[in-house]
Amino acid sequence: MSTLEDWGREIEALSGGPVILVRVETDATDNSLHIPPAFPGREIVRQYFLQQSFVEQLFRAHALSLNQDGFHFILLNMARAADWQGLEESLLAHEYGHIWLDVLGYRAPAYIPAAPCLSTHAGDIVQHVLIREETRRRGFDYMAFWTRNQERWLNSMLSLTQAPELEACQRLQLLSAWVDAQLGSTPLQWPKRAEYLGMLNRLYPRLAASANLLVETLEGRDLWDRSLYEAMLIRTMGVLRDVFAAP
Repeated sequence: MSTLEDWGREIEALSGGPVILVRVETDATDNSLHIPPAFPGREIVRQYFLQQSFVEQLFRAHALSLNQDGFHFILLNMARAADWQGLEESLLAHEYGHIWLDVLGYRAPAYIPAAPCLSTHAGDIVQHVLIREETRRRGFDYMAFWTRNQERWLNSMLSLTQAPELEACQRLQLLSAWVDAQLGSTPLQWPKRAEYLGMLNRLYPRLAASANLLVETLEGRDLWDRSLYEAMLIRTMGVLRDVFAAP
């Protein structure tokens, strides 16, 4: 069975650059971010934190991976650390998966400062198919963390009769989770799957067609075929652009 340290050494041997875990703290008094005073490549991370659009993406996420100038950063949003308590390895294995794909040449869409969530979620929807395969192959239980958080969302929504309004990036985030549920789990693996999908269809029927289209586009595809992988990124980006632009 693999360990994260073993996987990190493989990544570093292939890329020639280090994998660096950065725990990002949030100061609630002024909503600012703080990183350790010194670590390799710190200036790269600092420059990203000067971009408000990137900071907003990190606030929404539990973690983000960042590959630049030979460095591979995993940025942990410590403001949400309670969500992964006891399951940090599950979360980190997922981020290692994103870095692994980048090192192998399966790039995510280029970062779009004007609409960062568009490139982020298009990459996630396609890459998660391969990350699930790779983490399972290496013996990591990636889905433990994912299902815990989706069940918390499900429990918070059960009493609602009307869906909360979602802004554009929230719609894309929900679509990403929706596709993960359909492609990444079975009723046997996750007993609440049917209840979760039923809730999504009931509260967000306008998004259902986009979710089904994405599932039909990706289901059963060999995304390790690089040309097919790139074609699926383009198709996924097109679907998400329409959702992002919708009123």
